[in-house]
Amino acid sequence: MELTRTANAGVLLKLDGVSILLDGVCREVKPYLATPLGIKDSLLANFPDAVAFTHTHEDHYDPTYASDYQKQTGRVIFGPVDQPGCQWTMEPGYVGHVKIIPLPSRHIGAAWKNTLHASFIVQGSQCVWFLGDASPSLWKGREDLPKPDVLLVPYAYAMTEVAWSITKNLGAKNVVLLHLPDRKNDVQGLWNAVETVVDDRNHLHILFIGDTIQL
Repeated sequence: MELTRTANAGVLLKLDGVSILLDGVCREVKPYLATPLGIKDSLLANFPDAVAFTHTHEDHYDPTYASDYQKQTGRVIFGPVDQPGCQWTMEPGYVGHVKIIPLPSRHIGAAWKNTLHASFIVQGSQCVWFLGDASPSLWKGREDLPKPDVLLVPYAYAMTEVAWSITKNLGAKNVVLLHLPDRKNDVQGLWNAVETVVDDRNHLHILFIGDTIQL
């Protein structure tokens, strides 16, 4: 499995010969960074095999890219929203031998309780959970779901002791933390909160935009 962070809270996942873009092109919502132009141009020149968006907040989503992808490929986008000019689906589907399972989920925080939001399980030779901005509490005790090898989650999953406990109890071999801003513009002190809470760095990975990791 290869993961490249391409956006504020998104990655390009390559698994079993299939490429899947997960929240992988976004706009800037300060302090969160946009997808750099060079990465976006590369993703336009070489469209992935599948594209999924958890929701349409601009720090996770670029509507122009979604529209261009669908126009050029004719493929449906995995996600919870139907927007003019784009066809989205919440039905499970296969890309090659890799299965993408959308799960309706609740955006963290009372202010966004009505936001249409999905998380995704990607099943191939390894199982990946991509949780978007879903509340960590949703996954506590979910024995009905396949166990993750890799968790792709936002900083909220490692920012408090309670959330980090839930994250660890999901039993993933590796946790990749997304959605952190630039250290130099971290007005909320998110980096410090994470580094204070996390007690096991052996299986936690924090990628900067453009970084690639093999798991």
